Amino acid sequence: MSNRKQKLIIIGALCLVVTLLSIGYAILSANLRINGTAKVSGEKWSVEFVEKQAKTIPKGKATCDIGTIQNTSVTNLSAKVKVPGDSCTFTIPVENTGTLDASLVDVTNRGLSLSYDGDPGDIDIISSYITYDVRYGNTEINNETSFDTIDILEPGERETITLRVEFKEEATQIPNDVVTITGLDRTFNFENKVGSSSETSPTPETVPVYHDTSGANQPVLSDNMIPVVYDETRKEWVKQDLDKSYDYSSQVWANAVTVVEDGTQTRSYYKKAKAGTVISMNDINTMWVWIPRYSYTIKSENGGINYYGKASSDNPSPSQELPGEIDIKFIPTSQNDSEGSAQYIEGEVSGWRTNDAFNFDNKNRAGLWTAKFETSGTIGDTCISETCDKSNIIIKPGMTSFTGPRLSRFFYGARSMQREDNQYGFSSTSGDIHMAKNDEWGAITYLSQSKYGKYGNEDYSGANKEVYINNSSSYITGNSGGTPNAAPASGLAYEYNNMSSLGDGTGHMGPGASTTGTIYGVYDMAGGATEYVMGILEYDAQNNNDNFGKLVTENSDFKGLNSSGEETGYINLPDAKYYNTYKSANPISTLWSTAKAENACDGGVCYGHALSETAQWYKGTDSFLVRISCFFHRGGIYDKKDTSSIFYVSVGSGDTSDSRSFRIVLTPNN
Repeated sequence: MSNRKQKLIIIGALCLVVTLLSIGYAILSANLRINGTAKVSGEKWSVEFVEKQAKTIPKGKATCDIGTIQNTSVTNLSAKVKVPGDSCTFTIPVENTGTLDASLVDVTNRGLSLSYDGDPGDIDIISSYITYDVRYGNTEINNETSFDTIDILEPGERETITLRVEFKEEATQIPNDVVTITGLDRTFNFENKVGSSSETSPTPETVPVYHDTSGANQPVLSDNMIPVVYDETRKEWVKQDLDKSYDYSSQVWANAVTVVEDGTQTRSYYKKAKAGTVISMNDINTMWVWIPRYSYTIKSENGGINYYGKASSDNPSPSQELPGEIDIKFIPTSQNDSEGSAQYIEGEVSGWRTNDAFNFDNKNRAGLWTAKFETSGTIGDTCISETCDKSNIIIKPGMTSFTGPRLSRFFYGARSMQREDNQYGFSSTSGDIHMAKNDEWGAITYLSQSKYGKYGNEDYSGANKEVYINNSSSYITGNSGGTPNAAPASGLAYEYNNMSSLGDGTGHMGPGASTTGTIYGVYDMAGGATEYVMGILEYDAQNNNDNFGKLVTENSDFKGLNSSGEETGYINLPDAKYYNTYKSANPISTLWSTAKAENACDGGVCYGHALSETAQWYKGTDSFLVRISCFFHRGGIYDKKDTSSIFYVSVGSGDTSDSRSFRIVLTPNN
């Protein structure tokens, strides 16, 4: 080989095109990319190599030059190889030391250069045996790399970049001189992505931030639940940090959603996304509202004659037609006020009683998640056990409430949401998902009638304190009639997020139908389809001691007794933790309006169940269980504008009905 120095430039093929380069905040150019450190409207962007020199691992007779590192660029790397099998491996840790998520979106290529003091005819042979691999973590970076599949580098996380140049062992010719390889330089470009790449990223000011001052227990998120707030500017639900997502003192109850595994974005994308990321309604499959653990008491303003709640300047004389405020205090999980009468007359507030719903399965609970809307979707006719795989339950606005089957299908449809490989991301340890019990309905309504709910919302006055009826004859979830007693309407009257107002204390037309008067409350609690709850009648002795204490299940298909005391049903009743049981003062009667609830729970008041304590509030009915109508349903129906309310109580046999639906509750593990 000659001694003339020959140099061959081999241009690499890494052509990585990024069409959207944004740091994620509107104050910066949408095409701006930062490598290194910068301040971004209160946030810190900092992604850089944390070592000043690359770690080198030579193999064989190779010599490795560590080069220069600055920000996320590495320059002046070189390798000298002599025999097949020689290699240089360079490793460099990159760290996100800022406060913003970072995504690798591009790797620039400077090309390889081979320098060889030998016969120029040998250079082509040698170059065919030189390889150069670039890896980010376990991902090889090449022409086929999809950067969207690379995990986000979250604040505080590190990843390792590996560069490896090798003289392949299968080379058949050994050069006489050392081969010097340069042009190993690479720059790793990162960006912050907020929201989907097809829309303008929000400024921090557009994403609501709340700080709770009520003392409510922080929500307990179950598997794959994502805390959200509503961005009125974009009219979208967006991800928010849990501790910034609620303030019960402002009627902002905590909300969370679950999403499909793979939709317009993946579940993994949403879970890793930054606060402010839009959660597409197309990807949401369930929406939930947190009801924190509390104790309550109800005041009498007339010396104990009636207990209609506390008076206010807006409502100086509470009545059944227009009840006053229920006193609520949020309490820690360890506290249980079990001795109070839940009533007081004057002076210091007293009689505190913890709502039964917060002691699910005889365990103190921090709170519960209730479905934000009536249930929609589908439940198969064969859904008769916890192994049911024929349901596709949806909980979100603008859907048609699911009605029709017997009560037992409602129950096991709800339980199916925790089956293996469900579409929500829940697991068997995600707490306990079930059809709402009657005391859980009561927990929602009492909070609504407190200063933390719609009753305490100053945007509403007088009769407008009552939750507006869902007057949709089509049973559209989230619909609002715009008043408490709107006449029936087909389709939609006002959507749940319609913020328009007619003034004079009417508040917002859409959110007026929620339990808070804001978009953060629970909808479809008055009107829509009437909702069955798991509240069941116990069979009284009545000359048949053999049946004493057994449950009357009539037409629900649950195993139990019918109204004549005969065995009925073929579907097993669930564990007793999933339903409330009641005794009737007049169970033989077929006239449910004559039955009373005053002594229905172990001979006493059913505390917090929204029965005798709130009888006929807002002119709602106060029916009670009898043998032919052995299950409660709540809230009334779209066309009963004068009686449908959150305190409405009626009863049924559990039979099929095109006007009855149900609600789902998730009790998390503390």
